[in-house]
Amino acid sequence: MIYVVDNNIFSNIFRNFSQDVFPDIWTPLSKSLQEGKIISIDEVYCEMEGTWGNKVESGLWLKEHKKYFQKPTNEEGYYICEIFKNKKFREGIKEKSLRNGTPEADAMIVAKAKVVNGIIVTAEGEKENSEKIPNIASTFGVPYMSRDNFYKLLRNIHNGRKEYEGVSI
Repeated sequence: MIYVVDNNIFSNIFRNFSQDVFPDIWTPLSKSLQEGKIISIDEVYCEMEGTWGNKVESGLWLKEHKKYFQKPTNEEGYYICEIFKNKKFREGIKEKSLRNGTPEADAMIVAKAKVVNGIIVTAEGEKENSEKIPNIASTFGVPYMSRDNFYKLLRNIHNGRKEYEGVSI
């Protein structure tokens, strides 16, 4: 299975789990990125670089893993267009982001997961009439998992257990 990871997951890891104290998170994260089991998109990288790129530990980790943040394909472009046909989902693009040219990754994350037949990992929750990832994902038949379930999955990998033991999607 391929996991397509949102910025809020990486940011939470950077903020709360130092690399030397939580190898059960960092080691399987880096290894799974290298193996192509965990991916993200270049828009997420750009979002993260703006916040975390100038910090020593996170900035170094980001630079070392930049190649695992993929550019969109033509097929993903098709799904991005389909997503933005929905007025509600267009509301997810903030005016400030348009003016400043800053990244907005939600639709691209869903499109990537749709094309690679993956599972989205996000800290966002599904809310009625929301423009957030879970609602877009549900509309387009893309599964997603919560942050805590992703951490369980990483720890399972680290400890040699079955990947989905105790994990909900």
